[in-house]
Amino acid sequence: MLNLLMADKIKLFRSRKMWITLAIVIFLPIFQLLNSISKNEYQGKLVQKMDIVVNGATGVLMNVKANLVILLIFCAFVSFYIGEEFQNGTIRNSLSLGMSRGKYYLMKLLVVFCLTLISTVIITALSTISFGGYFGFGSIAGINNYDYYFWMISLTVFLLLFSVISVYVAINFMVRSTGSGIIWTFIFTITMGLLPGAFLKFDSLKGLTWWVSESFLFYKDFTSQSVIGEFPKMILVSVVTVVISTLIGYWSFYKSDIK
Repeated sequence: MLNLLMADKIKLFRSRKMWITLAIVIFLPIFQLLNSISKNEYQGKLVQKMDIVVNGATGVLMNVKANLVILLIFCAFVSFYIGEEFQNGTIRNSLSLGMSRGKYYLMKLLVVFCLTLISTVIITALSTISFGGYFGFGSIAGINNYDYYFWMISLTVFLLLFSVISVYVAINFMVRSTGSGIIWTFIFTITMGLLPGAFLKFDSLKGLTWWVSESFLFYKDFTSQSVIGEFPKMILVSVVTVVISTLIGYWSFYKSDIK
């Protein structure tokens, strides 16, 4: 498996998919800074409740502010990364060398995990540095233990994002096509972003809202001190989502007939 991971790394480094993804990830905090500077000059002041990221201290929240863009970037990346293996037939090379389908699936999931982690670290670091340099580091209202808040929210938001992206991996192992992968991951993202909001309107369905990772990303106020008490629930939902999506994705891959 280690040899195939190294081969996969070489393929990624030589392809445009990863570099385009990282380029967009690097550009995103810069674009958000320029947008915030323009908005600050127009409004006279940034309001955290609305703008979320207003200084260096709140740079850790950029992954929340830009969560939909990040997910759409990975919709495309995962669909090309996995879909091309099936369409080009290169998956047969790995399986013919004796690698089990379980290890192959986990290898792809691990690569996506690492790229998601790298992307969230880059966005957090660039946002904190750039917003801190222009607006000052500042603070977050109501947050007394900033170090704990920083590390907990970094871990929690990363896991929430990865749990959704792990579903993209499962979808692409089910559809086994780049085009279909992009369509179905996009549909999943939009549906899971809107459906939990509809659940909130019904008392009997409200509980279901908070068992969907995207609900936290889209509907929770991460600038509030009260959100700290919800981190364990978010982490649990993320882990459960990754486990379930991986089992479903692997089962579909295991049953598929690859010719």
